Amino acid sequence: MNTKTANIEAFLLEKINSGEYPPLSKLPSQFTLMQKFNCSRITVQRALANLSASGFIGAARGSGTFVRPGPYDRPVKEVVIVSESAALSRDNYFAAMLYSLDTGGLPVHWVNQQMIERHPGEFFTPGQLVIWMLPGEKQIMQMHHLQRKGIAQLLINRTYDGFNYVTTDSWAGISEGLEVFFDGEKVRRIALVSGAPDDRVSFLKERLIAFYEECIRHQVNILPQWICKIPFSDIIKDHAVIASKLFSGENPPRKIFIPEESLLSPVIMAASSCHLQLNRDYQILVFGQGICTPEQPGLFMLHQPMHAFRREVERFIRRTAGGDNSLFQVRLATELHTWPGKE
Repeated sequence: MNTKTANIEAFLLEKINSGEYPPLSKLPSQFTLMQKFNCSRITVQRALANLSASGFIGAARGSGTFVRPGPYDRPVKEVVIVSESAALSRDNYFAAMLYSLDTGGLPVHWVNQQMIERHPGEFFTPGQLVIWMLPGEKQIMQMHHLQRKGIAQLLINRTYDGFNYVTTDSWAGISEGLEVFFDGEKVRRIALVSGAPDDRVSFLKERLIAFYEECIRHQVNILPQWICKIPFSDIIKDHAVIASKLFSGENPPRKIFIPEESLLSPVIMAASSCHLQLNRDYQILVFGQGICTPEQPGLFMLHQPMHAFRREVERFIRRTAGGDNSLFQVRLATELHTWPGKE
């Protein structure tokens, strides 16, 4: 998004929002902006056209361009959902939730992040409400650009300062899970199996922080030799590492925390290769949905409530379409699912 057009827009918006260019004041001439940003007249005109379409400025024939009095907001006419292309599948439970939204009759347009990166500036216009599905940190610059243009945005299961979001409350979920996990037990020790946080799974950073903090609060001991962080890029190698680190010794862990459901099967398979059985020999606390996981005794699953996500996203759409642009930040409690069984 770091184009000269975007830079000119950002410069003028900063002056307008700070009051340095008050309502009805005249903007610098196109020639002045061309010199300041070392660009062509077409580039300046494109930036001015974008700000005019957003309602920030207007032109008077023969008199130049002026700052328009507020408010600058435009009615919501369309919902745009942005996702990584791999997540657009209906098999993704967040995608399935967004596919079924009641938008109150507003049309919905899906775009993937790769298209936006190849053609910046072509997808977002005033009158849109943009929903970012599981965005990564590399999208923050684009979010700030849209924020400066006055385009409403909502982040799904991500939190960045100053943006609207609906997300899972990792701290409350892990706290409840640990309480039930260790109910009545005096010896509280736990193992951790996790991948490394990156842009694809940026939520891992928050969940791991929440896990460490809640373990301290609940006096749960995380043994260093039971911390297993691996890339999960080679299933055979990963399986061997988990089996060797956690299950091949004389005292394997009885309690294991896994921050994402996709890592559940490798852990169960590694334990099975060491002749250990879920619930009889160990139990697992895991974030997920249980969509692809059969009900198994010994499994404690922190479900992310898709019905609550849908409810809050629809509430955000209604309030924004009604002209309410106040900050909207919602953290949703997980739903702890367990399955009884005999050891």
